[in-house]
Amino acid sequence: MKINDKEFRDWTKEDIKVLIENDVFRENNSIDYKVNFAMLECADKNLKKKKQAEFRNDICSFANSDGGYIFFGISEVSGMAKDLIGITISDPDHFELDRRNELQAIQPVTPDVDFSFIPLYEDKYIVVLHIHRGYYKPYITEEKEGEFHFYIRRGNRKQPMSYSEMRNDFLNAVMLSEDIKKFREERLNEYMVEEATPFALLHIIPATFKNQMDYIPMFELFKQGKLNFDKLYNSLIRGQAVPNVDGVYFPDYSELYNFEQLQIFNSGVVELRLDLSTRMINGEIYLMTVELFDELRKLISDTAELYKNLGRSTTMYIGVTIVGSKGYWNYIPSALDAPTQVDRDKIMCIPIEIRNILDVQQVEEGIGNCIRATKYSLGIKN
Repeated sequence: MKINDKEFRDWTKEDIKVLIENDVFRENNSIDYKVNFAMLECADKNLKKKKQAEFRNDICSFANSDGGYIFFGISEVSGMAKDLIGITISDPDHFELDRRNELQAIQPVTPDVDFSFIPLYEDKYIVVLHIHRGYYKPYITEEKEGEFHFYIRRGNRKQPMSYSEMRNDFLNAVMLSEDIKKFREERLNEYMVEEATPFALLHIIPATFKNQMDYIPMFELFKQGKLNFDKLYNSLIRGQAVPNVDGVYFPDYSELYNFEQLQIFNSGVVELRLDLSTRMINGEIYLMTVELFDELRKLISDTAELYKNLGRSTTMYIGVTIVGSKGYWNYIPSALDAPTQVDRDKIMCIPIEIRNILDVQQVEEGIGNCIRATKYSLGIKN
């Protein structure tokens, strides 16, 4: 939606005034006006929880339809914007973080929501939320155990979804796992050669990676100095940034023994391909899996920092694929654990979810879960 021929991020106080008593911007399937954030006005704890639930349901209703905009701090009469009231906010960044935390209870993933704080005067703002059309519908809330709510935006209000709408959306939601699996297999085929050195292909895939509206011009941001990949992925980059149609990659032109190549896609996907170190011990070949886990930890942590720089709170799926290691032994430093032997030539570990890549605790938990899942797939017991 444009106001005064400007996009969402460029709206000012003068642009917002255009909404007042303008029938073109009357509440509809994609526009809603709210005079305040109701949960902030509640002293009663139970009432506050109820209002927080209503806030989540409002977001779900837009994500389950075609997306839209909620304008907070604007009163309305019969669906028409009436007055610019504003919301009192001392710290917009902290305010946004609190609202995003309230949205974390939405399942299966938090919908994509952009925030814009438009100054009115002093500490008063019009807060605009742009809710993107959900690609993994239906988005639902569970406010009490076993009590689920399904809402969709119809006209100027949210309404319960019909059975057929829920059924169709659940069928479409299966596509997320299929899309991720297909992408990983396609990327793996790019690297497959006969008699290849054992290697790992690591992927960090945002839930929105199929949504072209969310594409990020990675190389352009790099050239403009807005993203410093050399700093973000310092230990994982072995060459200069090279643009391509999909984003930017860093080829390995070094003469180091283990090949390593990082690629960052405009879709937000981060990919690392690396050879696995091996060592001959008593006539048997051992994989140096400790190095793999170190690289995996670095990749996830560095990508979390990338998304912090981008200001994007996104659900991520971590995929680890290991190829060409059948018959190799896993090197385990501890003498208390017996080495195990890899029994498959291709291991595609189940993706591990990090619901919010900006949440430090969730990132740490995701790293731990991913390492454990990879060890399990390799047959490592500890």
